[in-house]
Amino acid sequence: MSKVPYLAPNFITVGAMACGLGAMLLAHRGDYVAAAWLLLFSTFLDRADGFVARRLQATSSFGVQMDSFADFFNFGVVPPFLVLTALSSTPGLPFGSGSGLAWALLAAGLWLAAAAVRLARFNVLSDAEITDKTIFHGVPTTLAAGLLVDWFLVCLKYGGPDNPLAAPDRFAEGRLFGDLQLGPEVWCAFPWAMIVGALLMVSNLRNKKFGALRYRWANLVVAALSLVAFAFLVMRVYPEFMVLLPSTWLAVWLVWGQIGPGYRGQPKPPLFPVGDE
Repeated sequence: MSKVPYLAPNFITVGAMACGLGAMLLAHRGDYVAAAWLLLFSTFLDRADGFVARRLQATSSFGVQMDSFADFFNFGVVPPFLVLTALSSTPGLPFGSGSGLAWALLAAGLWLAAAAVRLARFNVLSDAEITDKTIFHGVPTTLAAGLLVDWFLVCLKYGGPDNPLAAPDRFAEGRLFGDLQLGPEVWCAFPWAMIVGALLMVSNLRNKKFGALRYRWANLVVAALSLVAFAFLVMRVYPEFMVLLPSTWLAVWLVWGQIGPGYRGQPKPPLFPVGDE
Protein backbone atom coordinates (compact mmCIF):
# COMPACT_ATOMS: atom_id res chain seq x y z
CA MET A 1 0.00 0.00 0.00
CA SER A 2 1.27 3.48 -0.89
CA LYS A 3 2.49 5.57 2.03
CA VAL A 4 1.94 8.83 0.13
CA PRO A 5 -1.56 9.53 1.54
CA TYR A 6 -0.15 9.26 5.06
CA LEU A 7 2.31 12.05 4.36
CA ALA A 8 -0.34 14.70 3.68
CA PRO A 9 -1.85 15.01 7.19
CA ASN A 10 1.59 14.83 8.77
CA PHE A 11 2.87 17.64 6.54
CA ILE A 12 -0.10 19.72 7.72
CA THR A 13 0.83 18.91 11.32
CA VAL A 14 4.41 20.04 10.68
CA GLY A 15 3.02 23.19 9.08
CA ALA A 16 1.02 23.87 12.23
CA MET A 17 4.17 23.53 14.32
CA ALA A 18 5.96 25.92 11.96
CA CYS A 19 3.19 28.45 12.63
CA GLY A 20 3.73 28.01 16.36
CA LEU A 21 7.48 28.51 15.97
CA GLY A 22 6.90 31.61 13.87
CA ALA A 23 4.50 32.96 16.48
CA MET A 24 7.16 32.59 19.15
CA LEU A 25 9.69 34.47 17.01
CA LEU A 26 7.22 37.28 16.34
CA ALA A 27 6.34 37.50 20.03
CA HIS A 28 10.03 37.66 20.92
CA ARG A 29 10.38 40.58 18.50
CA GLY A 30 7.41 42.35 20.05
CA ASP A 31 4.95 41.90 17.17
CA TYR A 32 2.19 40.47 19.32
CA VAL A 33 -0.61 41.07 16.81
CA ALA A 34 1.07 39.06 14.04
CA ALA A 35 2.10 36.36 16.53
CA ALA A 36 -1.47 35.95 17.74
CA TRP A 37 -2.91 35.73 14.22
CA LEU A 38 -0.32 33.12 13.22
CA LEU A 39 -1.04 31.04 16.29
CA LEU A 40 -4.77 31.19 15.59
CA PHE A 41 -4.05 29.90 12.08
CA SER A 42 -2.33 26.88 13.65
CA THR A 43 -5.64 26.00 15.35
CA PHE A 44 -7.19 25.71 11.89
CA LEU A 45 -4.34 23.48 10.71
CA ASP A 46 -4.86 21.34 13.80
CA ARG A 47 -8.40 20.64 12.64
CA ALA A 48 -7.34 20.27 9.00
CA ASP A 49 -4.81 17.46 9.56
CA GLY A 50 -7.43 15.21 11.13
CA PHE A 51 -9.96 16.02 8.41
CA VAL A 52 -7.45 15.24 5.66
CA ALA A 53 -6.38 12.01 7.36
CA ARG A 54 -9.99 10.81 7.55
CA ARG A 55 -10.79 11.81 3.97
CA LEU A 56 -7.73 9.99 2.65
CA GLN A 57 -8.29 7.06 5.01
CA ALA A 58 -4.76 7.75 6.21
CA THR A 59 -5.17 7.74 9.97
CA SER A 60 -2.32 6.07 11.84
CA SER A 61 -0.86 5.70 15.32
CA PHE A 62 2.13 7.70 14.14
CA GLY A 63 -0.15 10.53 13.03
CA VAL A 64 -1.90 10.50 16.40
CA GLN A 65 1.41 10.92 18.19
CA MET A 66 2.55 13.64 15.78
CA ASP A 67 -0.68 15.51 16.39
CA SER A 68 -0.27 15.18 20.14
CA PHE A 69 3.28 16.59 20.07
CA ALA A 70 2.13 19.45 17.84
CA ASP A 71 -0.78 20.20 20.19
CA PHE A 72 1.53 20.39 23.18
CA PHE A 73 3.90 22.75 21.42
CA ASN A 74 1.32 24.97 19.69
CA PHE A 75 -1.29 25.10 22.45
CA GLY A 76 0.67 24.23 25.58
CA VAL A 77 3.92 26.14 25.03
CA VAL A 78 3.31 28.99 22.57
CA PRO A 79 0.20 30.66 24.10
CA PRO A 80 1.68 31.16 27.58
CA PHE A 81 4.97 32.25 25.97
CA LEU A 82 3.12 34.87 23.92
CA VAL A 83 1.11 36.20 26.88
CA LEU A 84 4.03 36.09 29.32
CA THR A 85 6.35 37.83 26.86
CA ALA A 86 3.82 40.58 26.16
CA LEU A 87 2.97 41.16 29.82
CA SER A 88 6.54 41.10 31.11
CA SER A 89 8.12 43.13 28.29
CA THR A 90 5.70 46.05 28.18
CA PRO A 91 6.67 49.08 30.27
CA GLY A 92 3.81 50.33 32.39
CA LEU A 93 2.42 46.89 33.23
CA PRO A 94 3.10 45.32 36.65
CA PHE A 95 4.65 42.12 35.29
CA GLY A 96 8.19 43.18 34.48
CA SER A 97 9.76 42.13 37.77
CA GLY A 98 9.11 41.12 41.36
CA SER A 99 5.85 39.58 42.48
CA GLY A 100 4.04 40.55 39.26
CA LEU A 101 6.51 38.62 37.14
CA ALA A 102 6.40 35.66 39.55
CA TRP A 103 2.59 35.64 39.34
CA ALA A 104 2.63 35.67 35.53
CA LEU A 105 5.28 32.92 35.47
CA LEU A 106 3.20 30.78 37.82
CA ALA A 107 0.11 31.15 35.64
CA ALA A 108 2.07 30.34 32.47
CA GLY A 109 3.68 27.32 34.14
CA LEU A 110 0.31 25.97 35.26
CA TRP A 111 -1.03 26.28 31.71
CA LEU A 112 2.01 24.43 30.36
CA ALA A 113 1.65 21.62 32.91
CA ALA A 114 -2.10 21.29 32.40
CA ALA A 115 -1.72 20.95 28.63
CA ALA A 116 0.87 18.22 29.10
CA VAL A 117 -1.32 16.36 31.61
CA ARG A 118 -4.40 16.58 29.40
CA LEU A 119 -2.66 15.31 26.28
CA ALA A 120 -0.88 12.50 28.13
CA ARG A 121 -4.16 11.55 29.80
CA PHE A 122 -6.13 11.15 26.60
CA ASN A 123 -3.24 9.41 24.86
CA VAL A 124 -3.56 6.46 27.24
CA LEU A 125 -7.32 6.35 27.80
CA SER A 126 -8.96 3.35 26.19
CA ASP A 127 -12.11 3.56 24.07
CA ALA A 128 -14.00 1.79 26.84
CA GLU A 129 -13.23 4.66 29.21
CA ILE A 130 -14.78 7.24 26.85
CA THR A 131 -18.45 6.28 26.63
CA ASP A 132 -19.78 9.24 24.62
CA LYS A 133 -17.81 10.23 21.53
CA THR A 134 -19.84 13.45 21.05
CA ILE A 135 -18.51 15.20 24.13
CA PHE A 136 -15.17 16.28 25.54
CA HIS A 137 -14.27 15.77 29.17
CA GLY A 138 -12.49 18.97 30.05
CA VAL A 139 -11.67 21.71 27.57
CA PRO A 140 -9.45 20.65 24.64
CA THR A 141 -6.08 22.36 24.40
CA THR A 142 -6.95 23.72 20.94
CA LEU A 143 -10.11 25.43 22.18
CA ALA A 144 -8.47 26.75 25.35
CA ALA A 145 -5.51 28.18 23.43
CA GLY A 146 -7.69 29.62 20.69
CA LEU A 147 -9.87 31.45 23.20
CA LEU A 148 -6.92 32.80 25.19
CA VAL A 149 -5.15 34.11 22.09
CA ASP A 150 -8.31 35.44 20.46
CA TRP A 151 -9.27 37.41 23.58
CA PHE A 152 -5.67 38.65 23.67
CA LEU A 153 -6.16 40.01 20.14
CA VAL A 154 -9.47 41.62 21.12
CA CYS A 155 -7.76 43.41 24.01
CA LEU A 156 -5.01 44.62 21.69
CA LYS A 157 -7.61 45.97 19.28
CA TYR A 158 -9.78 47.69 21.88
CA GLY A 159 -7.01 49.02 24.11
CA GLY A 160 -7.49 52.65 25.05
CA PRO A 161 -4.94 55.48 24.79
CA ASP A 162 -3.74 54.82 28.35
CA ASN A 163 -3.16 51.12 27.60
CA PRO A 164 0.59 50.55 26.94
CA LEU A 165 -0.03 47.27 25.10
CA ALA A 166 -2.85 48.53 22.89
CA ALA A 167 -2.47 48.29 19.12
CA PRO A 168 -5.71 49.63 17.58
CA ASP A 169 -3.82 50.96 14.57
CA ARG A 170 -3.04 47.37 13.54
CA PHE A 171 -6.74 46.69 12.88
CA ALA A 172 -8.03 48.58 9.84
CA GLU A 173 -11.50 47.00 9.86
CA GLY A 174 -14.51 48.29 11.77
CA ARG A 175 -15.21 47.82 15.46
CA LEU A 176 -18.09 45.47 16.25
CA PHE A 177 -17.86 46.50 19.92
CA GLY A 178 -18.22 50.17 19.03
CA ASP A 179 -16.36 52.71 21.13
CA LEU A 180 -15.26 50.20 23.78
CA GLN A 181 -11.86 51.12 25.20
CA LEU A 182 -9.96 48.84 27.57
CA GLY A 183 -7.50 50.25 30.07
CA PRO A 184 -4.24 48.69 31.22
CA GLU A 185 -6.04 46.85 34.04
CA VAL A 186 -7.47 44.40 31.48
CA TRP A 187 -4.08 42.66 31.28
CA CYS A 188 -4.29 41.75 34.97
CA ALA A 189 -7.02 39.29 33.97
CA PHE A 190 -4.73 37.23 31.75
CA PRO A 191 -2.78 35.38 34.48
CA TRP A 192 -6.16 34.45 35.95
CA ALA A 193 -7.36 33.39 32.50
CA MET A 194 -4.36 31.07 32.14
CA ILE A 195 -5.05 29.52 35.56
CA VAL A 196 -8.75 29.02 34.83
CA GLY A 197 -7.88 27.61 31.41
CA ALA A 198 -5.40 25.19 33.00
CA LEU A 199 -8.03 23.94 35.46
CA LEU A 200 -10.60 23.50 32.69
CA MET A 201 -8.16 21.52 30.55
CA VAL A 202 -7.51 18.94 33.28
CA SER A 203 -11.10 18.87 34.55
CA ASN A 204 -13.77 16.30 33.79
CA LEU A 205 -16.41 18.90 32.95
CA ARG A 206 -18.44 17.74 29.96
CA ASN A 207 -18.81 19.93 26.88
CA LYS A 208 -20.17 19.13 23.45
CA LYS A 209 -18.00 18.74 20.40
CA PHE A 210 -18.60 21.19 17.54
CA GLY A 211 -20.90 19.71 14.94
CA ALA A 212 -22.31 17.08 17.31
CA LEU A 213 -25.65 18.70 18.11
CA ARG A 214 -28.89 16.74 17.87
CA TYR A 215 -30.51 18.84 15.16
CA ARG A 216 -29.10 19.14 11.66
CA TRP A 217 -30.13 22.78 11.29
CA ALA A 218 -28.23 23.68 14.46
CA ASN A 219 -25.08 22.02 13.13
CA LEU A 220 -25.50 23.93 9.86
CA VAL A 221 -25.74 27.23 11.75
CA VAL A 222 -22.57 26.41 13.70
CA ALA A 223 -20.81 25.39 10.48
CA ALA A 224 -21.85 28.65 8.73
CA LEU A 225 -20.64 30.81 11.62
CA SER A 226 -17.39 28.84 11.72
CA LEU A 227 -16.84 29.42 8.00
CA VAL A 228 -17.32 33.16 8.46
CA ALA A 229 -14.85 33.09 11.37
CA PHE A 230 -12.34 31.20 9.21
CA ALA A 231 -12.70 33.78 6.43
CA PHE A 232 -11.99 36.53 8.96
CA LEU A 233 -8.97 34.55 10.19
CA VAL A 234 -7.54 34.36 6.67
CA MET A 235 -8.12 38.11 6.22
CA ARG A 236 -6.90 38.81 9.77
CA VAL A 237 -9.91 40.94 10.67
CA TYR A 238 -12.62 41.03 13.35
CA PRO A 239 -11.13 38.95 16.16
CA GLU A 240 -14.12 40.03 18.26
CA PHE A 241 -16.45 38.13 15.91
CA MET A 242 -14.21 35.08 15.91
CA VAL A 243 -14.25 34.86 19.69
CA LEU A 244 -18.02 35.01 20.16
CA LEU A 245 -19.01 31.52 18.95
CA PRO A 246 -16.44 29.47 20.92
CA SER A 247 -16.89 31.63 24.04
CA THR A 248 -20.68 31.26 23.97
CA TRP A 249 -20.45 27.57 23.11
CA LEU A 250 -18.11 26.87 26.01
CA ALA A 251 -20.10 28.94 28.50
CA VAL A 252 -23.34 27.14 27.59
CA TRP A 253 -21.95 23.61 27.55
CA LEU A 254 -19.89 23.89 30.72
CA VAL A 255 -23.24 24.41 32.43
CA TRP A 256 -25.59 22.27 30.33
CA GLY A 257 -23.10 19.43 30.03
CA GLN A 258 -23.22 18.97 33.79
CA ILE A 259 -26.95 19.46 34.50
CA GLY A 260 -28.70 18.56 31.25
CA PRO A 261 -30.80 15.38 30.97
CA GLY A 262 -28.74 12.56 29.55
CA TYR A 263 -25.47 14.07 30.76
CA ARG A 264 -25.69 14.01 34.55
CA GLY A 265 -25.39 10.25 34.90
CA GLN A 266 -22.63 9.69 32.40
CA PRO A 267 -19.45 8.12 33.79
CA LYS A 268 -16.30 10.21 33.70
CA PRO A 269 -12.89 8.90 32.63
CA PRO A 270 -10.18 8.73 35.30
CA LEU A 271 -8.15 11.90 35.80
CA PHE A 272 -4.90 9.91 35.94
CA PRO A 273 -5.36 6.71 33.92
CA VAL A 274 -2.74 4.01 34.24
CA GLY A 275 -2.88 2.83 30.63
CA ASP A 276 -0.98 -0.18 29.32
CA GLU A 277 2.27 -1.10 31.02
